Amino acid sequence: MQVRIKWVENACFVAESESGHAIVLDGSPEIGGRNLGARPMELLLISLGSCSAMDVVSILQKSRQDMTDCVIEVQGERAETIPKVYTKIHLHYVVTGRQLKEAQVKRAVDLSAEKYCSVSAMLKLAAELTYDYEIVDEVPKAE
Repeated sequence: MQVRIKWVENACFVAESESGHAIVLDGSPEIGGRNLGARPMELLLISLGSCSAMDVVSILQKSRQDMTDCVIEVQGERAETIPKVYTKIHLHYVVTGRQLKEAQVKRAVDLSAEKYCSVSAMLKLAAELTYDYEIVDEVPKAE
């Protein structure tokens, strides 16, 4: 896999993926940026959450759960000193659906966190990763 990062101006860059997609990254005004894009450390959390979300959705779909939404909120704590690496990261899964089986949701989240998510496997070597989940039962609307 290969990506390309090109400097645009000041603290702004465009990252291009091998699959042909682009992301704008920019720094805060304090370092000369114009806040035109996400920060690299934000993208790390986005990568973790989206990698895990893909796993969880796929597992729940394969187990024929009637899932209507999946949101993962990722919160990271960084070290006080440079390099300000993540020391703790917490993922909170909110899975919505109709009559979801808790055992299936737990299994999907556990499998992603402990087996399938490549980003999680890498980050847990450097930071404490924790996770929890909640299930929101979507009651069908009466007509």
